[in-house]
Amino acid sequence: MPLTLVHILIGISIGLSSGLFGIGGALVSTPLLKIFGGLSALLALGSPLPASIPSAISGSYAYYKHQLIDLRVAGWVLVSAIPANIVFSYSSRYVQGDVLMICTAAVMMYVAGTFVVRAWLLKEDVVHPMRTGVLPLLSVGLITGLFSGLLAIGGGIVMVPTFVRIIRMPLKNALATSLLCVAALALPGTIVHAALGHVDWTVSLILALSSIPFSIVGARLALRLRNEHLERIYGAFMLSFALYFLWTIVRS
Repeated sequence: MPLTLVHILIGISIGLSSGLFGIGGALVSTPLLKIFGGLSALLALGSPLPASIPSAISGSYAYYKHQLIDLRVAGWVLVSAIPANIVFSYSSRYVQGDVLMICTAAVMMYVAGTFVVRAWLLKEDVVHPMRTGVLPLLSVGLITGLFSGLLAIGGGIVMVPTFVRIIRMPLKNALATSLLCVAALALPGTIVHAALGHVDWTVSLILALSSIPFSIVGARLALRLRNEHLERIYGAFMLSFALYFLWTIVRS
């Protein structure tokens, strides 16, 4: 299969995962670019970041029209997440690419497990008061900045579970708010990784153009699904993908 077509298909996966799961898509596209896209480990880490900006913005707009984005939560999370993202993006130059890939696979497996477990415990009719104190939001931002900078994964995989578990946001609000933060975090991450030479701009452009319409499709699909169904789909997909990705790393 020609690499350009492979990159288009990966861009579609970025868009769908961005809108459907509020994660920006870099977490999924990094291993795909490494395994099928012909990129080195560091280029596979950095190249999806520029593409995740327009796809996250377009997906956020679809959620915004349904008034699901919590701007206060997003603001406080970004206060600590953006500087942490810049610091740890720069720090990635001191870590071997294969090590970062193994870390990415491990994070994927952990997140997949949390979603699979939660999917069986969710009760749609139970509503808990949200915890919106500044300190928890800043803490979420620091952890998000660490992962999004070091692994170039957007931070949505950290924000969505913590928004739901710690802050007690409804899942779809968590997806929407996370996606807005992903768009903001991808910008400084892109600048730093581009300066380090970790971005293939031709691949990034292809990913961006193919991801934008599908991020809207993903967001609209998420709005139609029940929370527990959405989490089961996400958890099963991520766990299967993480195991396959880890297997390819060990085999090589």
